[in-house]
Amino acid sequence: MNSFFIISGLITLACAFFVSEKVWKVTPVSEKVIGASMLLAIACTLFGIILLEPLSVEGVNFRLPAAVAICTVLVQSIYTWGLLHHGVRGLGLFLLPSTALPLLMIPFLPDAAVWVQTASALQIGHLLISLCSYAVLTLAALHALMHLLLDRALKRKMMGPMVQSMPSLMEIENHMFAQVKWSLWLLSLGLLSGLAWQWGNLGALELLSHKIVLAFLAWVMLLMMLVFRPRFAHTRRASMIVLGSYSLLLLSYFGVKLIQSWLS
Repeated sequence: MNSFFIISGLITLACAFFVSEKVWKVTPVSEKVIGASMLLAIACTLFGIILLEPLSVEGVNFRLPAAVAICTVLVQSIYTWGLLHHGVRGLGLFLLPSTALPLLMIPFLPDAAVWVQTASALQIGHLLISLCSYAVLTLAALHALMHLLLDRALKRKMMGPMVQSMPSLMEIENHMFAQVKWSLWLLSLGLLSGLAWQWGNLGALELLSHKIVLAFLAWVMLLMMLVFRPRFAHTRRASMIVLGSYSLLLLSYFGVKLIQSWLS
């Protein structure tokens, strides 16, 4: 069993405890300490990925555990950067437990068959761009979830410790729209690079494949959200659109492959 992922998951859970000091009523831990702990967790995740040997002389060979681990380390890295440079500490209330869960599950995921195999530079670039777009949209989805929960709590005047630990509603929304903008650009590049690879290697475009259709639907939802931002701003609809597009992208990247892996 690859224990590096277990260690990284446990460190991430500890960091989740650190950022929720108001919930547990413990002594606050500085952001530098949390950042250093997250860097250690990222290092453990990277060591675990290396042991999975996703790279070979033939190219990139991703099994499901490697794909999940790389997406997770991207999310960890983006959060740690934001924590140390932009003070997004409150996002860790939801992000850190959500990140720790896949890390603890990775050693138990099916590892029998190659999930993604690439050899050309174009396909490798497409894979990396797609993983980055998924990681950024993951942060946007967590902001959307926080937005919904905080909006509901404020309307019901339920000012518990968890609510007091969250950033302000306006701050959450601004971060969410910024991440949606970045994920839209990355998703656009991912779709174009994927179609270019199909045309160059297959001589045809598989426009009706589940991955293309679901990713395109997610792209349309994010685009409409940004185009009509004045209409969606300060409403629950924006958060619902983000969560809907994230669900489509999650199903596109992992859902079908995961079901096929469990059934094979």
